Amino acid sequence: MDFIDEIIGKIKLRINRASLKKALGIYIMAAVLIVVVLTISTISVCESWKSVVYAKYGIDANDRSVDKTIYFEMKYFSMISGNDRILIKIFGMVENIAVIVYSMSAIWITSLTFYKNKLQEPLNILQEESMHIGRDDLSFSCRYDSQDEMGEVCAAFDQMRLQLAENKKNMWKLMDDQRQLNAAFAHDLRTPLTVIQGYTELLSKYYPERKISEEKLYEILNLINKQVKRLQEFSNTMKDIHTFEVLEVKPVKNSMRNLYENLKTIVDGINGMSKLSVEINWNKEDAEFYYAEHIILEVADNLISNSLRYANKRIEIKIESENEYINIYIKDDGKGFSKEDLFNADRPYYSDTNSENEHFGIGLAICKILCEKHGGSLSFANSISGGAVVSVSFFCQKK
Repeated sequence: MDFIDEIIGKIKLRINRASLKKALGIYIMAAVLIVVVLTISTISVCESWKSVVYAKYGIDANDRSVDKTIYFEMKYFSMISGNDRILIKIFGMVENIAVIVYSMSAIWITSLTFYKNKLQEPLNILQEESMHIGRDDLSFSCRYDSQDEMGEVCAAFDQMRLQLAENKKNMWKLMDDQRQLNAAFAHDLRTPLTVIQGYTELLSKYYPERKISEEKLYEILNLINKQVKRLQEFSNTMKDIHTFEVLEVKPVKNSMRNLYENLKTIVDGINGMSKLSVEINWNKEDAEFYYAEHIILEVADNLISNSLRYANKRIEIKIESENEYINIYIKDDGKGFSKEDLFNADRPYYSDTNSENEHFGIGLAICKILCEKHGGSLSFANSISGGAVVSVSFFCQKK
């Protein structure tokens, strides 16, 4: 019996691992074979019982052939009693309808067995998986251990679930990046607006009193126009960029002096309206590099903006070139970075809980990303003499 059970188990395992087409073919062939065997057996039994009935009246049923059935029945039927006639008719009906009954039963049983063994479990798994996905739950694994088509469908469905989970993760990341980008650009607008505000207040105060010459007025208007153009660049960049990752750096040939002059313009505008003293120094090495000026100015804006909020009286800015790098150092005389700040200051939305100032994480976060996009880096530390020091570097080729 154990041997037979083992063989039956192997057959079931092979059928379960077979493809739907092969499995259905096996089920149909088995059903047809069973129907044929049962039909032949039923007809044989019915004929045997009919022979028994005929034998009671001395009739040899073996003399009857199919083409002589009607003649045979008419000749001997009058000799048979009423009850035996009914039995003979019943046996004849059973012979006629046996193949129909067995065929219909085989179709029903085969369909039910095929569905239960090959379709029910994977369909239940797929249905449950679809319910979980409908509830936005992507943690349910759609696993069906089979090598047939339903196993492949479940595997594909599970792969789709994993892809949906990955897409959802990426979508949240993109949304988070977009929020960071929006907040960062709002942060970037402060310095140009501060410069414009400083110059407009200067004009409002001194121009009505005729204390500003036409030449100086024209110079101030040009400086304001530069800042307006920078705001326009911010606006255009905001339209084109959806995440920091797609930001494209396009270096163009430019001089260190030009970069210094543009940064000095920003510093002069801040000095015109701020109580703080902002100094900018340059090592006077007027080399030419290939760099993206708007990237460097945007980083400088962020760093200066942060320093303005934390400095007490003084901010120092130093620009220098070293090999193929442009380095900018910004130092303030504030309280400096705490231990927690040194680990988290470049994380978006991080803020110093011991300070009433706004968060500086966005400024440093965007600076770090922009520096890396330009082949450089960002670092920050506390000065030996007190205050914070932030240094940034940009890779700039000399050609």
